[in-house]
Amino acid sequence: MAIPQDIIDTVIAAVGDDKGVLKQCALVSSSFLLPSRKQIFSEIWLTNDQASQRLHQVLDQNPVILPFVKSITIGGTVMLNPSVSLLAVLQLPFRHLEIFSLRPWTGRKSSWKSDFTKELKDVLSNIIHSSTLKTLHLGCLNVPITLFLGIAHLVKLELVSVCLDALPNEQPSSLIPTGVSEGVPTTSHTKIDQCVWRFVEDDLPTEPISLPFMSRLRFFEINTFLDSRANVGVLSPLLQSLHASLTSPATLEHLEFNIKIIFNSQYLIDEFYEGLRGADLWGHLDSIITLPVGSHLQRVDINIAYYIFGEAVGPSGDEKICRAILEELPSLSDKGILFVQKVGT
Repeated sequence: MAIPQDIIDTVIAAVGDDKGVLKQCALVSSSFLLPSRKQIFSEIWLTNDQASQRLHQVLDQNPVILPFVKSITIGGTVMLNPSVSLLAVLQLPFRHLEIFSLRPWTGRKSSWKSDFTKELKDVLSNIIHSSTLKTLHLGCLNVPITLFLGIAHLVKLELVSVCLDALPNEQPSSLIPTGVSEGVPTTSHTKIDQCVWRFVEDDLPTEPISLPFMSRLRFFEINTFLDSRANVGVLSPLLQSLHASLTSPATLEHLEFNIKIIFNSQYLIDEFYEGLRGADLWGHLDSIITLPVGSHLQRVDINIAYYIFGEAVGPSGDEKICRAILEELPSLSDKGILFVQKVGT
């Protein structure tokens, strides 16, 4: 008696992402083959040219697999030196792709302009603008800002140690919010619901620029690690960029800052505390409740994580830092949407 297909599908689903077991299941019978392949090829990782060659051969000979691909991650040097096989894989019609990641893992930032060929940029742009894509992860890259123009469907954008490049004629020179000119939309309808940006101090923008992926955000999370002598003012260009990028009608509902600092001495933490007062960062942040007009901002979280080598941080120190921030943000405090805390040790 034949096993019902729905039972087979349930069994295969229970195997999870164990590729070794799934490959064995695929050999059982034709009834096991398709659901096994669906699991095996749901998530693809490409880290070398050999993997690209093998994958292209399989997909080219079995196009029925293409709809199963939900996630593609490209890492290692294969991305920086694209082969014919990698380009061939990325040119395939992945019509159900939901997650796409670029992770060089090289220990340095690559240069999109010099290391990426025009062919690779064109292929990646087509994937990133795919109507099915929901999550985009970019790590350790120099990325042209124009890459984000016209993305109108992305749920989540995650940037890790990414530097944004504005090439000549690619980026507005003024700080007019993207898509707004005297209240009338003028540029692309870029819409990304959530953005999580992780960086160390060296990755921070040094001057404010209009960024299309910020224009229609609902949630923006900033995660940064600052040098022990850094002042939070280095975040000012980022907040100015947010102001420059927001469009009307307003969509931003939640801002979250996670700032981590390691101090070498109590003296440095006292210095940091003094730097909190009067930093122009707070003026840019406090005014965000009115920019753009009709702000929907409902919550702002500022989480400070720090510790001092060889010394315990007393509660009074924590209280001083939190109180200093609260005092610098009267509009947000009065509205009752500001939450400041010291986290970790």
